[in-house]
Amino acid sequence: MTSRPDPTIFSYVVAQDSGFAPNPYGGFLTLATCKPLIRKAARPDDWLLGTGSAGTVGNDHLVYAAEIAEVIPIDIYGSDPAYSMKRPKPPGDERQGHGDNIYYRNELGRWARHPHSRHTHAQMRRDLQGKNVLICSAFWYFGRNAPPLPPFLLQLVKKGPGHRRINGAEFIPGLKRWLSRKRAGVAGDPYLAE
Repeated sequence: MTSRPDPTIFSYVVAQDSGFAPNPYGGFLTLATCKPLIRKAARPDDWLLGTGSAGTVGNDHLVYAAEIAEVIPIDIYGSDPAYSMKRPKPPGDERQGHGDNIYYRNELGRWARHPHSRHTHAQMRRDLQGKNVLICSAFWYFGRNAPPLPPFLLQLVKKGPGHRRINGAEFIPGLKRWLSRKRAGVAGDPYLAE
């Protein structure tokens, strides 16, 4: 019997926090666009850790943390009615306007994009390189209310572009304890809320 590998923490800077990527609405958090390398590599039980920048909520502040429950292909996400609430809607409802379920296969089997999406046709190729959508039922999204991380978690912070892969065995128990004292789910509006 083979043992499961330790979960990985994928840490990165959330440079554009608009409620789109990640999308914390609808009762679960999703990462369906941007960060294609993370979306290709992440597995259930891995963690996402998005921190702020000097130009947003501040370095070393936690925009969100989420444990990945499911990893599904983008085309399943785009066609499964269970995820229809994540499709973008016309302007009006701010949360629905940020829907990240923007790609689907049309009647010819070609990739298409829902109207009113935050990403343009030019961004589609990069988004589709990620192949998967990360679904997180356990999450803490703070947005503009991002708290500073405690000193024992600061070594998880990724500075600059890209992401870091960190073996989570040493850090996840402490991260969970710290998060257990915070409100789970959506605890703040996105930094760039309109």
